[in-house]
Amino acid sequence: MSELDVWLGQVTTALDLAPEVVAEVTGPVLDIVRDIAHDVVRPGAPMTAFLIGLAAGAGDGDAAAVRDRLAQVATLVDAWRAEHPAD
Repeated sequence: MSELDVWLGQVTTALDLAPEVVAEVTGPVLDIVRDIAHDVVRPGAPMTAFLIGLAAGAGDGDAAAVRDRLAQVATLVDAWRAEHPAD
């Protein structure tokens, strides 16, 4: 088990979250955070992850809600890339 798995397990328990939801969305959340940090603006990555969680929690708070919000943000990242091509 990686340190990330141990850490997320502790946070999941402390925040009384469903472990299966966390396990399902960990990879996609890390992917979008990476894309934002590399292609948009680094400090925007953790704040965007927070906002995705906040928006998903305002709904059902399940994995589908998180995936829906991730898709919305991925569209924004794609638009940003198109408007701000790498030098």
